[in-house]
Amino acid sequence: MTDKKLTVREARAALAADDEERKRAVVEELEAIGSGEITDVLSWDELGRVQVRPSDKLSPRAKRSIKKVKITPNEHGNTIEVEMHDKLSALRLLAKHRGLLEPNSDERRPSMIGINVTGPKTTTYEVIDEEKDDDERE
Repeated sequence: MTDKKLTVREARAALAADDEERKRAVVEELEAIGSGEITDVLSWDELGRVQVRPSDKLSPRAKRSIKKVKITPNEHGNTIEVEMHDKLSALRLLAKHRGLLEPNSDERRPSMIGINVTGPKTTTYEVIDEEKDDDERE
């Protein structure tokens, strides 16, 4: 797989394509993301001290599952943030590709639903001016 990251849309398209080599590459990437664990990248002890594994010691699976590493200097040293790719999305795509999920039932549903809203019935009253009415009678 190349270093260029796939979007979910591109991964879906690749899984639906006829190119078996491309499908296999996408499946491998999704499997790495789906099986990746944060402990592949960092560890912590009972006192909460966190250690990030050196990049040359990371497994290929760990490297694929990392979305972003952000290092921010502060008064105590560096703050390191590690963001992993969305595991659930990868697993969902794999499950759908392998037929483990029911087919998308939305295809049989209408794309637009009509809703008729009826307001309350109105009644019109005519206001009669009694003084005027009495004047006309006389």
